[in-house]
Amino acid sequence: MNNELSAYGNESYAFMWGVKERSDRLMNYFLPGYFLIGLILAPFYGTWLIAVGVGGLSLLAYYSAKIALPDSDLYQYVLSAVLGIFMAQYIYQMHGLFEMHFFAFIGSALLITYQKWKLQIPIMIVVTLHHGIFSYLQDIGVSGIYFTQLDYFAFQTFVIHVLLAAAIFFICGLWAYQLKKYNEIQAHQTLQMAELQKEALLSIERKRNEEALENSNKELREANVELEKARQEAEQANRAKSIFLATMSHEIRTPMNGVIGMAALLRETPLSDEQLMFSETITTCGETLINVINDILDFSKIESGNLELESEDFNLRQCVEDVLDIFGTQAARVGLELVYKIAENVPLQIVGDHLRLRQILINLVGNAMKFTERGEVCVCINLEKNGPDGTLELKFDVRDTGIGIPEDKLDRLFQAFSQVDSSTTRKYGGTGLGLAISEKLVTLMGGQISVKSQPDLGSTFSFTVSTSAGTKILVPYAHYNMDEQQGKTVLVVDDNATNLSILKRQLAHWKLKPLLAVSGEAALAMLADNPGIDLVITDMQMPLMDGITLARFIKRQFPDIPIMLLSSIGEDFKEDLGPLFVSIMTKPIKQHILSKQILNALQLHTPVPQEQLSRKKLSADFSERFPFKILIAEDNQMNQHVIAHILYKLGYQPELVKNGQEAVEAANQSDYSLILMDMQMPLMDGLEATQVIRQTVVRQPVIIALTANTMEGDEEICLNAGMDDYLGKPIKLEELMQKLEKWHAG
Repeated sequence: MNNELSAYGNESYAFMWGVKERSDRLMNYFLPGYFLIGLILAPFYGTWLIAVGVGGLSLLAYYSAKIALPDSDLYQYVLSAVLGIFMAQYIYQMHGLFEMHFFAFIGSALLITYQKWKLQIPIMIVVTLHHGIFSYLQDIGVSGIYFTQLDYFAFQTFVIHVLLAAAIFFICGLWAYQLKKYNEIQAHQTLQMAELQKEALLSIERKRNEEALENSNKELREANVELEKARQEAEQANRAKSIFLATMSHEIRTPMNGVIGMAALLRETPLSDEQLMFSETITTCGETLINVINDILDFSKIESGNLELESEDFNLRQCVEDVLDIFGTQAARVGLELVYKIAENVPLQIVGDHLRLRQILINLVGNAMKFTERGEVCVCINLEKNGPDGTLELKFDVRDTGIGIPEDKLDRLFQAFSQVDSSTTRKYGGTGLGLAISEKLVTLMGGQISVKSQPDLGSTFSFTVSTSAGTKILVPYAHYNMDEQQGKTVLVVDDNATNLSILKRQLAHWKLKPLLAVSGEAALAMLADNPGIDLVITDMQMPLMDGITLARFIKRQFPDIPIMLLSSIGEDFKEDLGPLFVSIMTKPIKQHILSKQILNALQLHTPVPQEQLSRKKLSADFSERFPFKILIAEDNQMNQHVIAHILYKLGYQPELVKNGQEAVEAANQSDYSLILMDMQMPLMDGLEATQVIRQTVVRQPVIIALTANTMEGDEEICLNAGMDDYLGKPIKLEELMQKLEKWHAG
């Protein structure tokens, strides 16, 4: 209804606008004609001034109103009054000639074209006032007044004259009103007819659409059936893929547990250098295979949308240092500098998933190490954005000085199973999943990953993560108070510019005064010019003069200056270097270790003995410190040997069962304080056995799940079944020992 009224209003407005335009054009002819009539009448009685003056002013009044108020209809009422004035002008010019009165009726008839009865009012007022005033003045004998050529003009004649004029004005107004109403009715009927035609067309179109819709619905229903069938098949395929991956993971991890576990046990026995190298090779290859499996499983989880990120407080510096620790030995072996730099405005405690951030950094740093033969790999962390709601955007840059990547190969980097060099003769291995997984993890963290590279000039992989500053109280990251050492001068000697820059910045942060030298010769020159140097920190590997040679020169000339050596992990020193150095630190340098050693050196304390680079992890006194009565439930004989031998080496005397049913019987017959429970066993699996033990055993043991499954939700399934903890296969010595320490404390 509202639309119909709106359409009718628009139609009526358009019609009246057309009437107005046509009437205005008509008046542009009639008004100049009226002016000319005045000029034609002027010669009869010499009324040129009246013809030009009154006629010109009348035209001026009309056109001025029309121009000044273009959006108003006021000029139409001015026009009505002007037509009455022209009638009065003609009567005066012809000295009251009766026929001139008819111009009032002519003007009234002209106004009908506007189809507004109200336009009759101004001309009627002008005519009434003119007739009343001028007839009275002429009747009382005022000279120069011309209203009629009669000798008298009685009141009765005036009344009859006015009533006749009023009747004519009324008829003209009624005519205009009726004309407008007729046109409105006609427009309304036209609109209704158009609506009816439109409705008829719509009805026909609606019928066509209904038929088309019915056909479409039929096709859609058929398509939905096919889609539902395809969805079910896809879900079955996805479940089958997950089951296959879990099965393959279990089947591969089970023998790998034996390989890696036995290799770890082998290293704990007396070995020759060659045998030790063989065992390390076995372990490295086994861990490489496990990493490949982990990449495939992670990619599968991400692709299926089953990967959820944790949101916990963690120490960012410790996370980065843990990553660099993994590559420290490799960097030392190939002669690479492995360094990191965290901007001062970056909060060291942030909220996020530190394991997944660690995974991204391991992928990027591992790639940088793989493709860099000399120079450095540097991890830089900066604060990119600081949001008003406390959100932070951190930018991580992993920069290397390696072989670089051609520009035409950059777009392939983040594609799954893609290699820059995919030929059969390629030099560098890998699954091609690391960067694809990293890109998806970065996206889940609310950031973006990118790369800049030039062949032979190195590469920089950059990514951002959205996070916030942590607020929980964590285990404090070790810091040492340097306030008493402020202002002391430290000479840093290193041929690597990045190392110098980082150490300079860190020393300045501790309010120490750093001096930088790029070689042993430059360092000796600085010592000669600056006898007040309090400490020397020197790198081991430098051209022309290495760190040991430099230390010997310094000790001859400045025997009281303490010297610290920065060395690569695993360097075999043929002599005791205690007299030369207060401490020997391994790269990459951890900040808290650096601060502790600098503090010891500046306080002239006895150097803290360095931890042996290689020590046995298994000791029989471990069971004395963390006593447990242990039951192992494991059906695989090889895994039984691995776990049992590890526990024997730790001083425990575990008992073995080969399925869940035997585990339940053993737990009811003896008080075990800890059970290592495999999840997949014949007769009764680990989950069911755990539930039975929880219901039947009086003195409840700690139950830790042993599983080669690493799919999403496995840990939750174990905990829901009543298990206390979760240990994945292959079993690592450190993780098993950590679990034993944890649950003994618990």
